[in-house]
Parts: sequence; structure tokens; C-alpha cells
Amino acid sequence: MEVKSFIYLALAGIIACTACGKNEGSNASPEKKEPTNASGQNGTAINSDTILNITYETGALNGGLADIVATKATASDAASLVSPGRSGNYAISHKVTLGDAGYYSNEAYRSEADAININEALFFPGQERRYEFSLYLKDWQQWNSANPPYGDNIFQLKVSGGDPVPVRLLTKRHAITVRYDATGNGIVIADFRPQINKWVDFRIDVKWTLDNTGYFKIYTKYQGEQDFTLRFQNLNARTFTGTQLSNGQKGYIKWGVYREAGEDSNGNVLLTDNVLTRIAYHDNIRIVKLN
Repeated sequence: MEVKSFIYLALAGIIACTACGKNEGSNASPEKKEPTNASGQNGTAINSDTILNITYETGALNGGLADIVATKATASDAASLVSPGRSGNYAISHKVTLGDAGYYSNEAYRSEADAININEALFFPGQERRYEFSLYLKDWQQWNSANPPYGDNIFQLKVSGGDPVPVRLLTKRHAITVRYDATGNGIVIADFRPQINKWVDFRIDVKWTLDNTGYFKIYTKYQGEQDFTLRFQNLNARTFTGTQLSNGQKGYIKWGVYREAGEDSNGNVLLTDNVLTRIAYHDNIRIVKLN
């Protein structure tokens, strides 16, 4: 009887372990994302180092945060929710059509979200931060070499007050490039065309400084990849470009589509880009405190 009992117990253990393995396998259902507080906001800190986490799983254009501005453009589809998102049910879509006043705001053809009104999400000299977001270039038409290579901004680390943008990512020709400070340029993705209509995860690590002890590093991860790849870095640099800190200047993030159209000698917009409409999705916007 003791031998039989031992066999029964061993079989029960094997069955239980097999069931555990199935639950943890690649066919397991994704964990349902629940609101992190009673107000239904997912866009809050999930640990002591996560400053901002916007997933759009609340089904709201502001990610469940009243202080997030989804867009200042007036067109009804300048900002909308799409499904599915990068890893959940929703992501935000920004759309801009050149020449249409509904997509013109803040003196440019743009539709961008920002977190300038969330104090914890701001950046200042002396801080070290990680910025993450996922990008989907929706049906992104190819640039025609017969036209000027205008840029389309897709993510910005800005400072208020009109100083040079510290770090911004944009598409130009068939590449995703980075512009930094007033004159810095670099290639992040040499040819993004194979990634059109696919999610690409971005990570930007920055040490914000007013002297040359700062840095920023840009990483990407394509669909199906497990790890981030370092694409571009700027070391031993001044990264906070603001010069008006005593007047309340602050750094903040923006994501969406900002189109750089040309101008004639009178300041009139030249609609010479062969692609009038651009659409980009963003999801999983996250800020992490590194120091």
C-alpha cells in the first residue's frame, strides 16, 4: 500500500507541473490590465522609479490623465484611438494633412500629445531619465526624391521658451534620424521602410546637464526581437539646451506627428511634399527615473 501511495503522489505531482507549464507557455492568455486606482487611470507610476506610464488602456485619448493634452489640432481625426495597440487593446493615432487648417496648430502642421502639465514628467539639469515609446508608421508612403526631404517629427524631448530642441526623432527621406541641440544630426534607423506597419520600440536614456558631462543614448527593438539595440549615442555633451531656467523654463515630452513644410520668402507654406497625409500610432509612453 505504501508503494501504491507513493506512485499516486508522484503522478499527481507530474500532472500539476504539466498544467503549470501550459499556463506559462507561449499560448497563455495575456494578463488583463486593470486600472491602477479607483479613478480608472492606467497612466500612473507602477513602482518608485516609473514616473509616467501611458498605455491608453482606459480607452481615453489622454490615457486616463486629465493633464495630458492629446492634440491641439481641431480636425476630428487629428487624434483618435486605434485597436489593437502595441501590447494591449488601444494606442493613439495622430494624423496630419498638409494644407488643411484642421491639422494646423501652434504655427505648424502638427498633431501632438504632450505631458507639459505633469510635474513629475518634466526634466531639468541634474536628472537622469529613460524615455520609452512604441511607434507604428501607418501606411507611411515613400519619399519621392524629386521633392525636398522635409522631416516629420515623431517624438520630441523639448524645452519651453523656444530654445533648440534637446532631442527629437524624425523621419527624413527613408531614415529615422535624431536632431539635437541646434546643429547635431545622426542616423537612428538607416532605412525604416521594412518597419512600415510594424511596431518599433524606442528607448532613450539621457543625463540632463548644462555642461559637457551629459549624454543621450537611443535604442530600438523591432517586432520579434527580444533585446534593445543601441543605434546612436552622444556622449560628453551638454544636453539641456534651455537658457531660461530662472524664468521657469522646463523640459517635457511630446509624441505624435509634426510636419516640417517649406516656406517661401513671404512665409507662406509650400505644399511641395509628395505625401500630403501622414499617420503615426504611439503606445506605451513611459518615463523611468535612472538617478
